[in-house]
Amino acid sequence: MPSLFNINLLWPSVKTIFAILKYLNYQKKYITDSINPIIEKSTVVNDGSIDEEDIKKITNYYGLAVPAILGEAICILRNKEMTSTERLVSTCQGAVTGLGDDFFDKKRLSEEALKNLIESPDLNSGNTELEKMALNFYKIALSSNTHSDLMKTQILKVFQAQLNSKKQTNPALSIPEIKVITFQKGAQSLLFYRTAFDHPMKKGEAQMLNILGGLMQLSNDIFDVYKDHQNGIYTLVTTTSKIKSLRDLYDETLKSGIQAAFQLEYNVKDIRKFLQILSLAIFSRCYVCLDQLESKEVKSNNIFSPELYTRKDLVCDMDTWKNKIKSLKYHMWITQKFTKFQLCRR
Repeated sequence: MPSLFNINLLWPSVKTIFAILKYLNYQKKYITDSINPIIEKSTVVNDGSIDEEDIKKITNYYGLAVPAILGEAICILRNKEMTSTERLVSTCQGAVTGLGDDFFDKKRLSEEALKNLIESPDLNSGNTELEKMALNFYKIALSSNTHSDLMKTQILKVFQAQLNSKKQTNPALSIPEIKVITFQKGAQSLLFYRTAFDHPMKKGEAQMLNILGGLMQLSNDIFDVYKDHQNGIYTLVTTTSKIKSLRDLYDETLKSGIQAAFQLEYNVKDIRKFLQILSLAIFSRCYVCLDQLESKEVKSNNIFSPELYTRKDLVCDMDTWKNKIKSLKYHMWITQKFTKFQLCRR
């Protein structure tokens, strides 16, 4: 773990923390004022298909983080605040993501039926209240979006990536195959979220989002190692024998993403702020988790063996002050890398 606590980077890091808190609080209020009424209409006549977990995915996870972290970062990159319409679309995209995962994970809807809902939402009304609520959010996002055809095309790519990820229950799947599935799933998801915003993409932006989106999916897998192992899901984390090799992949991918970001024709200061949001909210936290996972190798002859560890060993609690401080240190360590790639900007 980085030992140097760079005082010159402390204040910018603190400012980023307060910015993220502001974005999250604003989005929470938006959900209370504008999204909860939609949810309440869907739950008035609940047939049992909507549970508390479904609601939390909208209000506490995807519907919160997608606009407040990814959306705000994208708006910082373009140096223009999020419009009310973009916030609505982005929030609905987050809601659809959470409910869509539920369709896959709990097999509440067949693949053919789900594809039909995505391709022809206006020709479907939904068979359950959960389907109706998901369709409602999807239709709102499409009708409010200035380029709905692009969004529909992209969500179909997310759907295909989700189908491919079902192969991860196969123990014969090779590591290169798992890597492709992982990075494609994350890349297509981030590109889907990007369609909520009206400004056109710059040259090279899709490539940058591909890289960082893949890294975000790997980040999810790092934190979900216990759940994935329990459910028989083969990820780059559950199948590795050494966490260091995973850390090397994470380092390499993060550097590629940073380099790609600084090649974009956006203002350099905005690129830095964009990366700072993602670093503090996602990437620095994953290094803390990697530290914890690597420390457990001593229990199993220096070979990472999730089947030999407890839930406490594998679940990284980011609510502790110890881990928050570690995350801050990693964030400053990541931020130090910006200068190198900024100087290499063509």
